[in-house]
Amino acid sequence: MLALLLCCGELHAESQSVEENGMEGKLEEVVVVGREPRSGVVERIDVQPLSKLSGASGSFENILKILPGVHSTNELSSQYSVRGGSYDENLVYVNGVEIYRPMLTRTGQQEGLSFINPNLVSTIDFSTGGFGAEFGDKMSSVLNVSYRRPTSFGGSAEGNLLGASATCDFALPNKKFGGVAGIRYKRSTYMLGTLDTKGEYDPSFSDIQAALYFEPTSALSFSLLGSYALNRYNFIPTNRETTFGTLDNPINFTMYYEGNENDMTKNLLGALTTRYRVSDNVVLGITGSASSMLEQERYDILGEYWLKQTVSNSEVSRDASDIGVGASLDHARTYTATNVYAAEHSGSWYHHSGALKWGLKLQHHRVSDEVNQWQRIDSAGYMMPRSEEALSVMHGVYADTSMSVWQYSGFLQESYTLSLGGSHLLQITPGLRFAYMNLSRELLISPRLQVVFYPNGEKSLQIFASTGAYHQPAFFKEMKNTEMQLNTAITAQRSWHFTLGASATFTRHNIPFRLTSEAYYKRLSNMIPYKQDNVALLYDREHRADGFAWGIDAKLSAELVKGAESWVSLSLMQARQDVRDDFYETDAGQTIYPGYFPMPNDQRINLSVMLQDQILGYSQWRACLTLNYGTGLPALTPVADRYDLTFRMPSYQRVDMGLSYVLFDSEARSAVRKKLKTVLKSCTFTVEALNLFNIRNVSSYLWVKTVQYAGQESGMMAVPNYLTPFRINAKVGITF
Repeated sequence: MLALLLCCGELHAESQSVEENGMEGKLEEVVVVGREPRSGVVERIDVQPLSKLSGASGSFENILKILPGVHSTNELSSQYSVRGGSYDENLVYVNGVEIYRPMLTRTGQQEGLSFINPNLVSTIDFSTGGFGAEFGDKMSSVLNVSYRRPTSFGGSAEGNLLGASATCDFALPNKKFGGVAGIRYKRSTYMLGTLDTKGEYDPSFSDIQAALYFEPTSALSFSLLGSYALNRYNFIPTNRETTFGTLDNPINFTMYYEGNENDMTKNLLGALTTRYRVSDNVVLGITGSASSMLEQERYDILGEYWLKQTVSNSEVSRDASDIGVGASLDHARTYTATNVYAAEHSGSWYHHSGALKWGLKLQHHRVSDEVNQWQRIDSAGYMMPRSEEALSVMHGVYADTSMSVWQYSGFLQESYTLSLGGSHLLQITPGLRFAYMNLSRELLISPRLQVVFYPNGEKSLQIFASTGAYHQPAFFKEMKNTEMQLNTAITAQRSWHFTLGASATFTRHNIPFRLTSEAYYKRLSNMIPYKQDNVALLYDREHRADGFAWGIDAKLSAELVKGAESWVSLSLMQARQDVRDDFYETDAGQTIYPGYFPMPNDQRINLSVMLQDQILGYSQWRACLTLNYGTGLPALTPVADRYDLTFRMPSYQRVDMGLSYVLFDSEARSAVRKKLKTVLKSCTFTVEALNLFNIRNVSSYLWVKTVQYAGQESGMMAVPNYLTPFRINAKVGITF
């Protein structure tokens, strides 16, 4: 659905060209600064690697996962964590419109296409913390993406073993009207067939997007963003076999299934923006947007499992090799509808020393949720929970809830540059943001400050710092308890960011380098504890927690090939939390207060490498390699109200490599193009080696009931859910 509201203003003036906004003089200086690779806490990401990165998901977010401060341990998912935060703590904007993620997704293979179409992207601004007041109301990061505004006709198409995509750029000769449109289709059966759980995978993910603009005069312009996406995940499981454990104690888990799963997500979004230039220095505007998301989760799956010790030794007889036998029947009928309507006014005034920005936003959220879920467990011959009077279920939830909330927010931000004598420059950006939700009746005031110091007046060396308050009002997921009852009065989570960093550009052996490092500390309070299972976040609204996260991020980048950036990034971090008033008693009756313990995304070390190069002497052969290494995340045991019982998952290690042969393009082998007499601008063939070293990474655990064996008491055992192994993908891409 499209929101037809008059709007004008420059929501992201630094992302627009001079021709796009029709401004002159002082505004032109702002544009030049905005095109710097980094300006303080905000980094401008090169879009060139987007088409070359290899990955199982093929999503835009692949480029974010190899940046410092960002980690993801699931190549099938587009979700990412920033500096210890949850997946729900990341702001995402496309052409100034905030994007919301689905709420029912449990695993990476169900996700399908992420919202952002990488083939349409023009500029990418990303901040891992300490961002300005113009962005807000989430606690970790902000991603600001702008789709391109073409001035001529063109397009591209790509096909591979996982799907296909096509884009089209168009514009009138007078450049007053134009736009870009893209369509994508993904069918990941080829990748999902490598998972331990076998069966008939029938995923189908598709979307179509368009970004149009119309400039009737030099002072007035309109832009329209529209998107429709349909993601379907159908699965009929048959069996699963997983081997894990150690050489001395190998364990085999076998499970046979009956039933099926049918999931669906339908997303519709429309936004209209009108910008009006009042004078050479003032731009005003209003933006209207509307989005509607319908999610469906339906499954009836019967699973019967055997957990065995596969090798008998002197301590365990063959008769005791069965250490777990049971069955479970899972049923779900869940339907969630989310509608978000927003109207926003923004403005910019560019003066001799900087710019003043302001904005006011009104949002209306409506969510309805119908849940019918239950589970029956038969473990080692006993129904759980046991009842002699009725047939009971282990977990049963039946609810029909809805929420309607109005949110009011706004900001005021000033940016100005001071000359400190000589060639030294100091850029200061103070800002203030407010937000109010009618349900919780909570007024949130967020002061923020960014400072950038240029010692020699050039952008080759920057020293930057930031601080500020970041509040995240609760949304529908955070308000629910295990019985799906809502607490609409729940207050916002809070954090304070403190960052200090430096960025330097230099040249060695005629190769340009950029070195960036940043230290940060985040003070967290009033947090809602959660447990993470694959990509699902299970919040506990009954408790609150305080915590902190601190660390150091560093990135060294270079253009080994002209126009192709390569880099290596390293992140060191610690994120811990303390659940308020939590305690437990030992068997001896002693009361224990756990204190601080790791947060779910406490990844101590994360190393990423992205390398683009040409094969020596053969410019038409090009390679792109990505490497990810991250120490293991904490995994929680399935004990209610206990967040301190954790163990570390294995480290995440993955290498993806793509080798491309450029038949012709604008720079390489143009003679081939002329010989073929084709209208195509480029044609490239690529072979990808996904998970090159075939490392078995763990995404989550399946907890099963065990019986007494090897002198151990019955309990629960964690069966790892492995991600995708080594796979070959082939694709061909053209531009015209």
